[in-house]
Amino acid sequence: MAELDGKINGLIGCGVSIQGKLSFDGVLRIDGVFEGEIDATGTLVVGEEGVLKSTIKVDTAIISGEVRGIVEAIRKVELHARAKMYGEIRTPVIVVYTGALFVGECLMANQSDLASQPNIVTRSNEELTQLPVKQKR
Repeated sequence: MAELDGKINGLIGCGVSIQGKLSFDGVLRIDGVFEGEIDATGTLVVGEEGVLKSTIKVDTAIISGEVRGIVEAIRKVELHARAKMYGEIRTPVIVVYTGALFVGECLMANQSDLASQPNIVTRSNEELTQLPVKQKR
């Protein structure tokens, strides 16, 4: 796992379900369920039990659980072995570990690159969270 610059200073634990808008500095770990919008300057850690249906804007995202939606990270996104990502990732650096599942689109660019390309078309979070998931047979 990536080295965390600081200790985890926020936790949404297993058995907790939250809807709404979330912002934070530092490091937040989610092991519960979150639906909504995350706009933060810190690092988001989604534990193996974490489930998010969100639009996420953070510095760094470290994902081991399930995320549906859009993840935009200024530095990087890591998808660990048990990660399930359905949607879109926008980041300059992505690390995908063996065993991770990624169904969607990835745009690898810096913020300045995105601003200079006004014709880039991406899907909305609503479109991405409605993508069908193929069941295992």
